[in-house]
Amino acid sequence: MNEGTEFLVKECPCFRVFEGENLCINDNYLRKIVTIDVDTDLIGSEHISEDFISTKANGDDLCFCLAYLGEDEIYHCMSQQENIRIRGQEVTKGEMQQALEILAPENARFSSILCGECLYSIIAALKEEGNASCPI
Repeated sequence: MNEGTEFLVKECPCFRVFEGENLCINDNYLRKIVTIDVDTDLIGSEHISEDFISTKANGDDLCFCLAYLGEDEIYHCMSQQENIRIRGQEVTKGEMQQALEILAPENARFSSILCGECLYSIIAALKEEGNASCPI
């Protein structure tokens, strides 16, 4: 995987569909959400300003299903501008990069739609291991 391809991740590891409802499980808090599909090819293009990435959605229930890497090397929810937390800890660049290397082929683009539940499971396993080495 090329350096920098992990900037934007679609599908967010905290997004779930359960019995026909869209849910967010960020930081083990369950809430119903309404999803809005965002064309990830527009992110980073001249058509989208830098302000878009750091703008919170108007409603607490809106979700773009996107996670982005902040300057703090932590992943954030693009819709709510909250840190993405799994097992009570923020998701780091290294953890997401390891999870993406397991799930995505080498030529996968950052905008590839991945399995959010799979990302969550891999990151949770990394956190339970308590170190940066991949347990899989």
